Amino acid sequence: MLIFSDDFARMQNYESYTKTQNEQKQMKYKLLSIVESVFGDSYARLKPETRNAIDMICFLATDKGFVYAKDTYFAEKHAISARTVRRVMKTLEEAGKIVKAHRSSSKHNGRGAAVYFFVNHPYFAHWTTYFGFDVQADVQAENAEIPCESKDEEAKKVSTYSLPKNNYIKNHFMYKTIPFIKGVPKLINQTFKDVFKDSLRDLYIRVRVASQKVCQSVSMTLSKKDIHSIAYESIHTLFTYIKTRSMSFEEQCKLVYRIALNKFNELVQTADKKDKEESVVVTSRKIVRKEMLPDWFQEHQEKEKVKESTLSINDKSQEDEMARMKAILAHYS
Repeated sequence: MLIFSDDFARMQNYESYTKTQNEQKQMKYKLLSIVESVFGDSYARLKPETRNAIDMICFLATDKGFVYAKDTYFAEKHAISARTVRRVMKTLEEAGKIVKAHRSSSKHNGRGAAVYFFVNHPYFAHWTTYFGFDVQADVQAENAEIPCESKDEEAKKVSTYSLPKNNYIKNHFMYKTIPFIKGVPKLINQTFKDVFKDSLRDLYIRVRVASQKVCQSVSMTLSKKDIHSIAYESIHTLFTYIKTRSMSFEEQCKLVYRIALNKFNELVQTADKKDKEESVVVTSRKIVRKEMLPDWFQEHQEKEKVKESTLSINDKSQEDEMARMKAILAHYS
């Protein structure tokens, strides 16, 4: 799932759950105890640097229920590898204690840095409603707190948590992914299939219908890249719009069609204007070659000109003589 820039800005500006330092401390210990329950006895065997990194992750999640610092940030702070941080977060994710999402990259339309939401934070219910996490019914934002009893010798013999069986892990909502919708581009699938599910295909078809209508009206063909780009922008605009308004599916189809139609018309008009500017014909000038000729060639040309003029004079004098002779003969006849 991708978190777009405007949504991430709202997340950062959301009111903090903890108001005092004491509340922040209690929430950190609550999240930390859940992390310890996931690792069980192996938590004590982790390196002190790794435990310090986990402590910092829990502390940063106290206010709003999520952490968005990069793995390399925690690694540099506590002199551990980024791989160790990713391994810790993956363990929590597989146990169903956190939900992983990604910020949209500012340089391209792909995935950026990861954002981790703590399931046991009170704000998780709000983020689930806002982003539409596909959370199972048995996963609640307010799970029962794990009692912090004194760790006597008998208690150490019993694991502090019961690891779910493989069936639970395979059916966890992070693994129960919706298959790609056939006929829909990959990027649109990755971004919106969790939101619109099977309806995504119908929305994309409305975009294609809009592109065909524009192409028929102007007698031109749009590239696949332009169609996919406008389809992504149109569906994203619809997604932002329905967050604050309730719409039926038919209304969503009509809206995404109008959005796409306007975008395609703007694209075609821009392309047509560019073609007209490039179609201005520039008259080419005739290039006259003026190379220097050698002297012997110029002399030869001058002799040829004199010879041609002499022949033309002789021809003219012969014609005059013939005309004079014909006139004399006509007189005597």
